[in-house]
Amino acid sequence: MISIRGQSWAIAKRVPMAAGGRTAAVALAMAVVAAGCATVPTNGPVQQVGSAQNGLSQEQEYSQPIPVGPESGWKPTQIVDGFLAASASFAGDHQVAKKYLDPAAQAAWHPGWAVTVVRGQPKTTSVGPFPKSVPNQSDLRAQVKVTGLPVATITGSGQYQVYSGSSTKSYVFSLVSVDGQWRIDGLPTSQGLLLTDADFQHVYQPRDLYFLSQSGNTLVPDPVFVPQQATNTELATGLVKALLQDPSGWLSGAAVTGFPAHAQPIGQVRIDGQNATVDLGGEDGKPFKVSQRQLEQMAAQLAWTLASGPTPIQSVELELNNGPKRVMSSLYQDPQAFQGWMPAQPAGSSLYFVGSNGTVQTLSGVGLPGGAQDERASTVPGQAGSGSVPPLTSIAISPNGSSVAGIAAGGAAVYFGTLGRGAALKEWRPTSGSCTSVSWDARGDLWITAGGIVWMLPPNGGSAVDMPVPAGDDVTDFMVAPDGVRVVMIVRDGSSSHVEVGAVTHSGQAVMMQGGPVTIGAGIPQPDALSWYGTDDVIALADSGSSSSAQLYEVPLNGGPPTTIAVPGTPVSVTATSPEGSVADIAIGLSGGKMMVSTDLGVFQPTRAGGESPAYPG
Repeated sequence: MISIRGQSWAIAKRVPMAAGGRTAAVALAMAVVAAGCATVPTNGPVQQVGSAQNGLSQEQEYSQPIPVGPESGWKPTQIVDGFLAASASFAGDHQVAKKYLDPAAQAAWHPGWAVTVVRGQPKTTSVGPFPKSVPNQSDLRAQVKVTGLPVATITGSGQYQVYSGSSTKSYVFSLVSVDGQWRIDGLPTSQGLLLTDADFQHVYQPRDLYFLSQSGNTLVPDPVFVPQQATNTELATGLVKALLQDPSGWLSGAAVTGFPAHAQPIGQVRIDGQNATVDLGGEDGKPFKVSQRQLEQMAAQLAWTLASGPTPIQSVELELNNGPKRVMSSLYQDPQAFQGWMPAQPAGSSLYFVGSNGTVQTLSGVGLPGGAQDERASTVPGQAGSGSVPPLTSIAISPNGSSVAGIAAGGAAVYFGTLGRGAALKEWRPTSGSCTSVSWDARGDLWITAGGIVWMLPPNGGSAVDMPVPAGDDVTDFMVAPDGVRVVMIVRDGSSSHVEVGAVTHSGQAVMMQGGPVTIGAGIPQPDALSWYGTDDVIALADSGSSSSAQLYEVPLNGGPPTTIAVPGTPVSVTATSPEGSVADIAIGLSGGKMMVSTDLGVFQPTRAGGESPAYPG
């Protein structure tokens, strides 16, 4: 006997009920039982089964639903129920799910990664009578309507988008009788797969696809959800195919792939132990040539995409036309070989803040095992540390720690410049309204939001440039990722606000937003401050200054649900840095001039020094 999701089944499926009942050929057993009785846990992590228990190989299996094909005599509603359940298995390119389709639909159905996720079990009902497309044969055709509450959609490129509506939606399937058995011949065309939220969590996983900046020498992560597939070979092959085209969605036009347009995989990715071999050829298997620069770009994308994240792969070997290629004198590439292509926030950097006397100060040693007694506060050099500028309410430090920018009280001006002995600060006054945020990028550009408009001050002393944003967007906070391409921002819409992720490109002095920004962190009430937190996340502060509702959130860029971070007191500002180190990586400013820090989402601890507007570099 196998127990599935708390229910006992003699076999791993639901069988049709005697009269007019539902079936769902459920295939959610996560273990194969050779003999005796086994229990599939209803809580806790999904366990891995298959030959992986005997070591890594090309045939390593991942936990997958066990699909069941249609049985003789099933009614149209039962066929559709069975098809939906079997769709959760990607084994053999949905081999079992295709058994529910007629021959023409089998040939045409290629769902890819796109999916609509519905809450709970959708309702399946017959719809009739079916329009008589064939005279006197209406009894050979049927329609079935599936109704459910969408909670999210996954695009064909793997981007998670929360469904904004609150109403159920219906999806209509048409069926035809084939040799006396009902089969689906028409599927809803808009949603790709249709999965329950529980099935989605079982068979999709977050991964990063790595593309290139327009310059071609910086990797740009694209956080997506991908189907886990049945084996690591199929998963790796799917990831490689996704790299062959430029990214779509909000990264479109800002990031590119290094693979030539005519590149095609030759067979599947071959996995031997911890190494994956990717063989590429031209169209129809024709040989093709690439430059050494293109080899490096392809190898960088493959190494970071296949050998980082939840994967047994540690290195990648690139072949062209069945022949291995050396990249930087080596046949085997790992992410470390291209570490310089991945700009990152500085882990364990000093924390900057505005002291009670109005000077900019730095605090080192925060979050170390020794506690507050190891902290050392000092005033920064130059005018920023002299107190000879108007009081600053918010500051930002450049990624390399060499420059500072701050907003004067009331937001009427921004003061910025280098941190050095005798260095003076410059003043910039917006023409669009009060300044609400300042931030730096790795190029040395200073980004300012003022009156809902995004301004960029180039490092060469040129004039400020306003960046066009989608019509109607009123931007109150804006930050560029270390890769210089991805951006996050807070957009105010009337009395509410939300977080968006997008991408920018530079052309001379001009800067523009590409693709189209999308909302992330759905459900966060009134976000008003942001900070990057590693590669794939940002920290958002909502309802800052409210003693009853101020809250921190960790927000994934892939569109997944935000996670609440427990925080004491009433935070009014937040800053974060890379969580890769072992020192404090999140700092908050509290009302009353106090600061607290947290390491790896742990408990917040007060700092010895008091101050406002804590800021990590970057």
